[in-house]
Amino acid sequence: MVVRAPRLPSLPQDPRPAWPNPVHVVRVLGCVLVMAVAGWAAAQPAPPDVAGTWALTQIVALLERRVADTDPDGRFRPQASLSRGRFARWLVAAKGLPTPAPERPPFPDVAASEPYAPSVDAAWRYGLLPDSQGPFRPHEALSRQDAVEWVVRALGYSWEAGWLASRTPPSPDLLAVAPARRGAWLVARSTQPPLWVDAPDGPTDPRGPITRAEAAALLWAYLQALEGGVRLRYEQSPTPGLVVSVEKRGALRTLPVWRVQVGAFTNPENAQRLAARMRAQGLPAVVDVVDDLHKVRVGAFRTRGEAEAQARTLAEEGLPTWVLSTVRDLERLSGPQWVALVRIAPVALQLRPVLARDRVPGRERVSEIARRVGALAATNGGYFAPDGDPLGGLVVDGQWASEPVSGRSCLGWSDGFALVDRLDWRGEVSWPGGGLRLGGLNRARRQDEVVVYTPLFGSVTRAVSGVEVVVSGGVVREVRTSGPSPIPQDGYVLSAGGAAAAALGTLRAGDPVRLSLLLLPASADPRWQEVRHLVCGGPRLLSGGLPDGANEGFAEAFRERRHPRTAVGVAADGTLLLVVVDGRAPEHGLGMTLRELAEELRRAGAGDAVNLDGGGSTTLVVSGAVVNRPSDEAGERPVSDALVVLPRPAARRP
Repeated sequence: MVVRAPRLPSLPQDPRPAWPNPVHVVRVLGCVLVMAVAGWAAAQPAPPDVAGTWALTQIVALLERRVADTDPDGRFRPQASLSRGRFARWLVAAKGLPTPAPERPPFPDVAASEPYAPSVDAAWRYGLLPDSQGPFRPHEALSRQDAVEWVVRALGYSWEAGWLASRTPPSPDLLAVAPARRGAWLVARSTQPPLWVDAPDGPTDPRGPITRAEAAALLWAYLQALEGGVRLRYEQSPTPGLVVSVEKRGALRTLPVWRVQVGAFTNPENAQRLAARMRAQGLPAVVDVVDDLHKVRVGAFRTRGEAEAQARTLAEEGLPTWVLSTVRDLERLSGPQWVALVRIAPVALQLRPVLARDRVPGRERVSEIARRVGALAATNGGYFAPDGDPLGGLVVDGQWASEPVSGRSCLGWSDGFALVDRLDWRGEVSWPGGGLRLGGLNRARRQDEVVVYTPLFGSVTRAVSGVEVVVSGGVVREVRTSGPSPIPQDGYVLSAGGAAAAALGTLRAGDPVRLSLLLLPASADPRWQEVRHLVCGGPRLLSGGLPDGANEGFAEAFRERRHPRTAVGVAADGTLLLVVVDGRAPEHGLGMTLRELAEELRRAGAGDAVNLDGGGSTTLVVSGAVVNRPSDEAGERPVSDALVVLPRPAARRP
């Protein structure tokens, strides 16, 4: 009997010119050789004992690819169990991992002379096996549970397994499986196409030994997912009007490079000094600038295990260490992509900006903000400085916290409408016989400008020079020539230096003062003067359902490189959309360029959309728990403000 393997979907072609590049000549010759070998293998007879087996096609395909093997007598024995060591060899072959002879086997019962030792060592070093200090038991029968867990880890979906295990009710056959281990089964059964399909003779015990036919079907499904594409989607609705959809697409098909990070500095000189110290120890060190931090990273290790060993050595020197992975040509990879979409029906719920610690400046984790205000869901908001000062406009329930950056895009909304536009602003303070233009709100004052401080800034100003005018109830209460000044709860403080200070100095207690703050949209839409809430970011992603394209002063690397992203959009029916994209974790999520992010929002139904702060700030909280995987090495980053989803207040009875 001769059976040919099914063909996998075609892979994306290399966009670079094929001729007359000699590298491509070698590639073509290599392809010819591979096809010749494949043709020879396809003509070989299948093992005599697989005829009529439900997994016949998968078994033959794996044998042709030299992933699986037969027993010495040429039989496959599809209904027999499979040893743990042999499956490790099959899985390592399917993933294409190198298998050099191990110097120090990671398990005490796998000697270096053991036939499966190189594969077990590779599976452990490349993270396909769970961390364990105990024996591996290479000759014992492999359970279905372990096989599924290893394959899910190999595909890079262990994060999703952990999330699903804690939030998805198990099917009856998984009740006997430990809760922490159910997630891998939920992933394997939920992917499209599925990684696991029960044999035709009915449901199987997840804890029982896997048959060789089942193992072949599982590994063939893994190869299809790796080479032809895979998608995992799960959804939850914590309350009517709120739907959270999470989708992961694709898998990493190249091996990452592992590095050890030993410090992150705001001062580049400190970073360079530490990098020089690492080089003096014989370690290759680079300084990468990520989110305005100068991060010192050493080494280029093939496996996580090698990087962790180096990290332990550096930690003994008192250095803070993190192990992280990177890949080359990040923008050319097709996956994986991790995307969360939050749909908010404004009739049922309300979206609100919330300041960290309810003041400016300040920093607080999104999860802390969400718990503090009782949010159903929350994401990070706009850009901010290291001290938590918002870098862009922010209006909270009609109160201005900070002013917009001229020409950058913002989302403004009130009950009944939401708008996206590029904004400028104008602020003025006037009194009988005089007036001044404002330079800003609730931030450090520059020379020769006027800044207004509201109760959102705190109880007092911080200026120590110039002139400050305390206004309460629209009337000057006090004129001071030195700070700090108390900020009244029903007013504000005008602070000025230079020539502006001389003008403010003409005011006297009891003088009436009028403060005017206006948003100036590029579209001149009058509804902008009615917005109660404002969050700014940039650049604009969509305008009328089409990509916007203006850079708004953002650098090319910010726009064209893949990063974690957060964005907000508005659909035609008024539905508000929050999109969160994970990145900087190659096995989990690559991140997106702004063009990719705009397309994601367009597919979700947004007509208008704006990019918000991203990178290590990108965070999504649902029902009190962080749903995504923030990219900062230390975990969730404290931010200056968040967008929260809240229930609408109950209507008052007459």
